[in-house]
Amino acid sequence: MKVTVIGAGMVGSSIAYATMIKGIAREIALVDVNTELAAGQAMDLSHGNAYVRPVKISGGSYDVSADSDVVVITAGRPQKVGESRLQLLKDNAEIVENAVNESLSFSKEPVFLVVSNPVDVLTWVAWKKSGFPRNRVIGSGTTLDTARLRREVV
Repeated sequence: MKVTVIGAGMVGSSIAYATMIKGIAREIALVDVNTELAAGQAMDLSHGNAYVRPVKISGGSYDVSADSDVVVITAGRPQKVGESRLQLLKDNAEIVENAVNESLSFSKEPVFLVVSNPVDVLTWVAWKKSGFPRNRVIGSGTTLDTARLRREVV
């Protein structure tokens, strides 16, 4: 299985790392508007191949995502101080739409996993843009909120 992570920042690189150490994929591609960042993150991850089931890791622009089975979208700009999640939505919706379009030009029918915020609305955006059935576009939903609540309760 090939997994592409769009967005090579903290969240994207953490997902790529977890994918690598869990042995989930035979190939991982990191894509970012900053192609040097994506390539650098991929190089750093590839140095860990000696300690896990070997996996091909590449980084750069969308061409490295060709033939992906799963595309994880983490790209988006961060929320500014005092900004509502709805204000953030406009910019991140454009980013997610572009990620879906670009991904589909290199991969026929990947499963999309949306992590970008606000995740529920952006999952809907990705679903509509892709034209896929609902079961092929998944959002991480309230997983983060659940984790934060569990941390407080414990």
